[in-house]
Amino acid sequence: MTEKQARFLRAKMLGALMREARLEAGKSLKETASAIGTGSSTLSSYEHGRKSISLPELEILAYHFDVPLHHFLAPSADELEMEREINPEIMVTLRQRMIGAMLRRSRNEKDVSIRQFADQVDMPPSRVSAYERGERPIPIPDLESLLNALEIPMEEFMNKDGPVGEWHRDQRAFEQFTKFSPELRDFFDQPGNEPYLRIAARLSKLNLEDLESVLEAMKGLLA
Repeated sequence: MTEKQARFLRAKMLGALMREARLEAGKSLKETASAIGTGSSTLSSYEHGRKSISLPELEILAYHFDVPLHHFLAPSADELEMEREINPEIMVTLRQRMIGAMLRRSRNEKDVSIRQFADQVDMPPSRVSAYERGERPIPIPDLESLLNALEIPMEEFMNKDGPVGEWHRDQRAFEQFTKFSPELRDFFDQPGNEPYLRIAARLSKLNLEDLESVLEAMKGLLA
């Protein structure tokens, strides 16, 4: 297979994955195209493999569908390890775009125009538009004003993925651990209790109906 044929096949496969993810997320072609700042015809070309989507567009698309980017890229183990290394410039630029997309989506969900939004936070519409497109960094005071207007807590816009997100999760987990009683911390520290902790972690992920079924089964075993 030539390089040209390989690229053609990859475009077809990527388009199929994009369409599948869009349908799974229950998003329309028009809504999805708007989310990445393009037209419906262009997105349709992406999904049918007639054109290839760019990485920034794919990143926003993955966020819009709430699907990991790796679902589309299928990186190797080496690439995954490399991704853990932080490139500040790239990370900041990407995060600006992501935050802008999140702002735009949140504003659209409330059916508020750019001008209405700008008036509400006393900012020029051009500045708000630039923020939503990720073209300029959003100072913390401005972001707080924007999120307050949308009634969204800052925590929802914080980085939850990648090395930085993992670090924040570890810090929060440690803070929670320090709040436990000495007896409970000692229980966690005992290697022999690991099976119980694993069971507890799995049970915490069950919905109420499944959890009730498990509890009923346990009652039957203990009876």
